[in-house]
Amino acid sequence: MASIERAGAARRAADQAGAPGPGGPSPDTTRRLWFKRYPAAQTAAAFALALLATAALSIDPSNATYEAIQKIDPTATGALYICYEVLLSFAGHEQAVMLLALAILLTLPIRYAVFGRRGLLRPSVVLPAAAFTACMVFGKSYDLTDSAQLAIGGISRCIESLIAGAGWAVLASTGIFLLFECFDWFGAHRLRFSESSHGRLWRAADALLNRHPFAVPLAVIALTWAPTLLAAAPGLFMGDTGAQIRQWFNLPNGTSDYLNLIDPDVLLNGHHPVAHTALVGGCVQLGLAVFGDENAGLMIYTLLQFAVTASCAAYLVSTLRRLGAGLVARAAVLAFFVFVPMFSNYAVLVTKDVLFGDAVVLLAVQMAKLLLPPVDPGSAAGEVALDIQTSPATGLRIAAVPVRLPFTARDWALTAAAALGAAFFRNGGVVFPLAACVLAAAWCLIDARRGSRDARRVCRRAAAGALAVAVVTVAAYLAFSKVLMPALGITPGSRREMLSIPFQQTARYALKHDGAHAGVDGGTDDGTVGEEERAAIDRVLGYGDLAERYDPDKSDDVKNGFDEDASSEDLAAYFGVWLRQLLSDPACYVSAVANNYFGYFYPSQRDVWVYGTASSDELMARDDNRAYFDFHRADGALNSLCDHAVSLYRVAVQRIPLLSLTMSSSVYVWALILVSVYLLRARQWRALSLLVPLWGVLAVCLIGPCNGSTYMRYLYPMICALPFAVVVCLSYPRRLWRG
Repeated sequence: MASIERAGAARRAADQAGAPGPGGPSPDTTRRLWFKRYPAAQTAAAFALALLATAALSIDPSNATYEAIQKIDPTATGALYICYEVLLSFAGHEQAVMLLALAILLTLPIRYAVFGRRGLLRPSVVLPAAAFTACMVFGKSYDLTDSAQLAIGGISRCIESLIAGAGWAVLASTGIFLLFECFDWFGAHRLRFSESSHGRLWRAADALLNRHPFAVPLAVIALTWAPTLLAAAPGLFMGDTGAQIRQWFNLPNGTSDYLNLIDPDVLLNGHHPVAHTALVGGCVQLGLAVFGDENAGLMIYTLLQFAVTASCAAYLVSTLRRLGAGLVARAAVLAFFVFVPMFSNYAVLVTKDVLFGDAVVLLAVQMAKLLLPPVDPGSAAGEVALDIQTSPATGLRIAAVPVRLPFTARDWALTAAAALGAAFFRNGGVVFPLAACVLAAAWCLIDARRGSRDARRVCRRAAAGALAVAVVTVAAYLAFSKVLMPALGITPGSRREMLSIPFQQTARYALKHDGAHAGVDGGTDDGTVGEEERAAIDRVLGYGDLAERYDPDKSDDVKNGFDEDASSEDLAAYFGVWLRQLLSDPACYVSAVANNYFGYFYPSQRDVWVYGTASSDELMARDDNRAYFDFHRADGALNSLCDHAVSLYRVAVQRIPLLSLTMSSSVYVWALILVSVYLLRARQWRALSLLVPLWGVLAVCLIGPCNGSTYMRYLYPMICALPFAVVVCLSYPRRLWRG
């Protein structure tokens, strides 16, 4: 107990003294640097940079029309015309007051970053800032024109892009530099509530998150999500829902039409995860058998998914308390799940991505527990091994909690459930638990080489358990996919699902160079595509309407032309043509990829697709569903009232500035990138390991069919787990950090 008290006293002293984080200044030093008297020249330079940044943000190439230039100078040509184009692209007096006010606000942080602190030119700041700048400049062009035309389409566009890039570079480098300093501060200080300073607010937060760390967050989440559940009852359909249900009942479903079925009498196939199809279809079948109503069965599934999703979110919040996260951090994470409408919307959406997201969240939480380093209480590093719990009586209670939390039988059961869920609720998802378990086991074995005998024994046991979960998961997955599915005549999914990128590149190339032969009336034919190349592509994708099927943001229409009978020789010939066309026009191929995925890195002007009741009603009423089932929403007065309220709130979040960023895929991708860069520069490999499954989800999105500008459900699992990973990796105490 003496060592515990010493550790607690040291922590309280550090809190009061404002100990700096790794590489970060103390609060007093930071305050002096922000508000000290800078030379007038430095302030003027900072203001000039702020003006550049705000002016660059206002550039709009659509303002510089030929008619506008003709009114000013009808004889303008050459360099003079280019100067007019560039100048007219600025906003002018229309936004002058707002831009000036923004420049004044930016002067202080830019001055501090450029002149007050060193480190602005570190690679960890410069490289992500350069990448962010490129994404902002080119992303806007692809968002508006489906090409790089606005960024590099002529001398004027290039000059405008350079100016805009300079402004974005100033903003990005300053913002990233300040963000990393915030990370330093959050890692060294706990934002603490106390009854004396916060009164009722403190008592309410304490009751919510400390006295009942799981039950109360679960109740709060369930209560705030309940209107969405009532509005959507018996559940929201999306494009694949009806097909999955019809698959289970062995009815025509679209996917079985193009696959070469192992058994023509078995229409159930692996286009969607078979386990999820069985779960949804089984619930509908149960509803028909017990209640005589398919809607009752759909409601059973929706309630099950709703309960699992809410429980995973509450478990995430409660685990943060066990890991030592402060009250403010846990309240912020809970508020994120409560107020961002995406989570309540997906909780009632009948799709495989939701349960897979729950599995990823649970896997990240359990992985964090396994990654915790074994520090003996009372040692030099033992201060971080103790969890300080807040108490209503004393305001601060010290509890001896070893850094490696006890991994009970329930923890192993949850880990196994998460691993199996990730493997069976996403095609190819077995790689996520495999990577997580292998990384956790590797760190446990590294930890087993140091510490006391008891600590080494615990680490070896944890490593063995993690590897056992991986082995069981892989064995179960292989037994199901390689033994059970063939035995039941269930056809696996198509090869086309992994070929979105080359197929989109081929389609864009055909549209650009050979549209006349690829289904576009009046299309181009520049002679770069020969008959043999057309024939090679046709044997794989169908060339006659390939360019017509091309959608820059979504590869589904192009993939739908894939010939399942294509042989290995046909694919080899196709990829030979693909390579020759790549060498012929690499810019076209780059544009095809950029156009399909820019929304993951640029906050598009387009609203992401929201699975609302209106679209669900249309899908339920489709002929292929109506022919066999009578799915429909509940039409009570309360359901209608909740529907209007939920829709209004969702539109408000999508449209109100700043709040709308929570409905953009790019925000979460850049958060993952910047947190990873910060951990990388601090060489925190253990904490980086926790982010590997999240990077895996992003990698799958970047070879998937859809653009993040309109679809977020593919990124949803990463978004769910990201708040937990960020708090564990960055907040005080940094439980995954050593030293």
